[in-house]
Amino acid sequence: FIYKEDVYLMAETNLRQANAKAFVEGVVSEKDLKVVTEEGKNKITGYLTVKTSDVNFIKFNINVNEKTKNNTDNKTYPGIRTVMNEYKSIAEVGEDEATKVKVSGDISLFTDKQSGEKKVAYKSNFFNRLKPSEEFESKSEFSIELFISGINPEIDTEGVETGRTIVSGWVPTYNGIEPIDLVAEGEVAQAIDSGFEVGQTVEFYGEIINNRIETVTEIPVKIGKPRKKVTVEVKNDLIITGASEVYEEGITPELPYEADTIQAAIQERANKLEEEKAKAQSGAKSANNAKPSGAAHGRSLGF
Repeated sequence: FIYKEDVYLMAETNLRQANAKAFVEGVVSEKDLKVVTEEGKNKITGYLTVKTSDVNFIKFNINVNEKTKNNTDNKTYPGIRTVMNEYKSIAEVGEDEATKVKVSGDISLFTDKQSGEKKVAYKSNFFNRLKPSEEFESKSEFSIELFISGINPEIDTEGVETGRTIVSGWVPTYNGIEPIDLVAEGEVAQAIDSGFEVGQTVEFYGEIINNRIETVTEIPVKIGKPRKKVTVEVKNDLIITGASEVYEEGITPELPYEADTIQAAIQERANKLEEEKAKAQSGAKSANNAKPSGAAHGRSLGF
């Protein structure tokens, strides 16, 4: 299920909502859904997590109302009710009996109000249950349109280049505009470095990496059973595997985003964040999310 619709934001910026989709096939790992009633109306809310490999798990937030704004039946609601009542997770029945599923969802970008940190989440109300005998290929993929604001080498905590390239960009969303960082490796990184420029609009495709790796270490003790120390390493990346042609007016079906309009939307976003920060009356300083700029090469816009 793939769809794309034009949504325009804020009269000042007049930005089309970017395509930002996730496509996942795997086994239901966890499920936490419930019916809640707000202002006399029912809705199903919670999440469903899909396992695509031994270490990769994609969590989809779910929130669907029983009735539409016009108080008619929401056609999506029965499907999510089926997910809630009939889908089985690994946590419930083990992997062999758990439900195999295909998911088409949205990438949700937002900024943490306290830290200012960029966040990526996933949401969907569209799930397709596969038959136990039906073969499928585990995958976790994305496609996302963005206005490129930077193409720079990735720098580790010690200031050393990792060999990967960070493609930074701005993504117009339903609620405004949000920043995002994608990662390119190997030949793909080289192709991006030579084939694209900041200020261009491009749709990138790739793989969602949400790895959770647990390491258990036994700590010897003098008396009793050895203690176990569990460390968890979480790695979240959007790895680019391909890209569209650069959007050009009159050449590609999609129109490119204009730099002046993007910059105006960024300023509106900054104003909104300052207002929210003031309302919260938080004394905590926002975290600086800018990538280290120690590299001698790389390209970035001033916004």
